[in-house]
Amino acid sequence: MTPKHEIIQTTYQNPHAKTGLKLNVMVVSNTSDEEIEGNIKHSSKTYPNWLQAKDPHDGVAVLIGGGSSILDHVDEIRELSKTATVFCMNGSSKWARGQGIQVDYQVIIDAKEETAELVDSGAKEHLFASQCNKKTLEKASNLTLVHLITDDIEANFPSERVKQGGYTMLNGGTTVGSASVIVAYSQGFRELHVFGYDSSHTNGKSHAYSQSMNTFMPTTEVTWAGKTFDVSIAMKAQAERFVFLAKVLESGGCQFHVYGDGLLQTIYNTNFKDLTEQEKYQLMWQIDAYRQVSPGELMVEAFIEIVKPDGLVIDYGCGTGRSSIKMIENGLDVMLVDFADNCRDQEALWLPFYQADLTEPLTVTSPYGYCTDVMEHIPTEDVGKVIDNIMSASKKVFFQISTIQDVMGSFIDSELHLTVKPFKWWNDLFLEKGYAINWKSDVGTAALFYIINPRRN
Repeated sequence: MTPKHEIIQTTYQNPHAKTGLKLNVMVVSNTSDEEIEGNIKHSSKTYPNWLQAKDPHDGVAVLIGGGSSILDHVDEIRELSKTATVFCMNGSSKWARGQGIQVDYQVIIDAKEETAELVDSGAKEHLFASQCNKKTLEKASNLTLVHLITDDIEANFPSERVKQGGYTMLNGGTTVGSASVIVAYSQGFRELHVFGYDSSHTNGKSHAYSQSMNTFMPTTEVTWAGKTFDVSIAMKAQAERFVFLAKVLESGGCQFHVYGDGLLQTIYNTNFKDLTEQEKYQLMWQIDAYRQVSPGELMVEAFIEIVKPDGLVIDYGCGTGRSSIKMIENGLDVMLVDFADNCRDQEALWLPFYQADLTEPLTVTSPYGYCTDVMEHIPTEDVGKVIDNIMSASKKVFFQISTIQDVMGSFIDSELHLTVKPFKWWNDLFLEKGYAINWKSDVGTAALFYIINPRRN
């Protein structure tokens, strides 16, 4: 299995300092791969009832998460539950029954042992992931195993069951919230009412009820659509990914009703056309297809041959980080810089990274810079400013600038290449701003430059 991590940048403000200290915070799985594999082997051998997909139908599903916003919608949940099927995540099952709401399914996917304390014996049925700890599974009275696709998961199943088939594998359920949506969809529900998917704290509390296992979860501030949220780091990615999960299922005939005003609901309800530039890329980097092509990775050898760097290189707009990895493999020291903190591939999460807006002066410096497939993403009115900021931070910079329109912005109904100009336009701009062009090449779809700032030591 491949471990999945999330990393974001948060700011610690010393009261005696003028500016905050930016810290990279990595969130790793709370359970080792070996333990998860052991759990799957045990559960798949022990429990024969596995989830099977059902045909679409007219039934209504109510999904209840633990976010504080459910306290504002108790009456609506109670009314819907009279005729709908209720799916509750984790501890929300006990909460819902305390409100007089009958729970049809409790969904749990967390593999850590202490999750067993969340099992609700009063739920009609339990839909628990096969990766769950055996203590969690043992407390379930009416259990159906849910298999979430991970690398080679079927290698942990009994061989005779794999041959027999007749079970459903679910993709995309990295959190219990997203897993519950996919489970409900797999069971034929096409009208989903989603409550408590806040993915953020309210008045310092992560849940509408007490849940001790979340007491010391680290949080950070996230701003979206002008609103600032106190967010559990582990939930930030769920909030960003949910909009695409919903979009995919909506294309399959699903209708969502999302209640509440937490971070996830705010992202879901934001019109793509109203996103800030940073918000655009926070979402784009959640799309696997956007990660597949890394043009800058292909230019590293040319950069090394032409520039001959012998000091620190700043990879401006590092994206996936694959260019930086290739530079490191060639013996270079690299600092990664990008607008979005979720851009890097798993393999690049360990490299030094600084989140920065290139339209603002940079506080990191180096003798060399590498800026590929970045400038075309900058609004035209900001291009000159960004060039100056980069050239002030690094004396010698290699640029690769796309001169054609993008094809990926359609995912969020937006244009990503905001400055599509020919080679000569970029050539003249560098000269007008007083920079020396040491080398250049027009390759048709991109403009390549090796630029030197004669004013920087």
